[in-house]
Amino acid sequence: MKKSYKIAATIGFASKGVIYLVIGILSFLAALNMGGESSGTNQALAFLKKQPFGQVLLMLLGVGLLFYSFWMFVQSINDPEDLGNSRNAKLRRFGLFTTGLVYTFVALLAFFHVFTYIPEGNSGTRYLNFLGSSTLSIIFIVVGIILAIQSVVLIVGVFKGGLLDQFNLEGHKYHPFIRLIGQFGFYARAFVVVIIAYFFLRAGIYTGNHDIKGIQDAFSFLDQSLVGRILMAFTAAGFIAYGAFYVLLTRYRSFEGK
Repeated sequence: MKKSYKIAATIGFASKGVIYLVIGILSFLAALNMGGESSGTNQALAFLKKQPFGQVLLMLLGVGLLFYSFWMFVQSINDPEDLGNSRNAKLRRFGLFTTGLVYTFVALLAFFHVFTYIPEGNSGTRYLNFLGSSTLSIIFIVVGIILAIQSVVLIVGVFKGGLLDQFNLEGHKYHPFIRLIGQFGFYARAFVVVIIAYFFLRAGIYTGNHDIKGIQDAFSFLDQSLVGRILMAFTAAGFIAYGAFYVLLTRYRSFEGK
């Protein structure tokens, strides 16, 4: 394993962890009526921009997320950890490649926040309307199904242990505790993905409202009743755990193949 790959992965883990920590903390405070707000990636970036030296933070975060995307692409293309060419390995490598694309977009969004004012609450979700209502409905249904499948894959992967095995945490003193944090975080993320999948399916099948929903909308959806607020608090805590897990990977993740 090249040292440059390890450095890129470590910086990337820290950057991804920061994003989810901010989302989780803001949403958790909102659930407890302590001044936060239901938050998604865009809101987390806006929050960081408001902090002292916020633009510098966003620049560093954007660079860090590009490092994370680079590590995803390296894993999917160069296969430095010898995942192999079996069917499951190819599927996993394809998943890593798509993850790299997603976080490249998030990195660009961070840079966009540095140089552009984005009004709060402006999700910019109507830009696909040129496709037509029927086409959008089909697209939203397909996206909803894909997200539902993704949530199932996450849950099964965490339950069976394979999803966390890929981080090679075994052998470290605190690995049972770190795995527990990771399990909680991944389950919370899967729960939010289920809600977002519901949004897309509902929009495609029933309402014809083609707004693209995300993490913030999922937390806002929960924040509509006492039970939902409790679930929101647990889910937000899960996102905090998810972020903490990735931060801990900077110290305990092993890059040596099994």
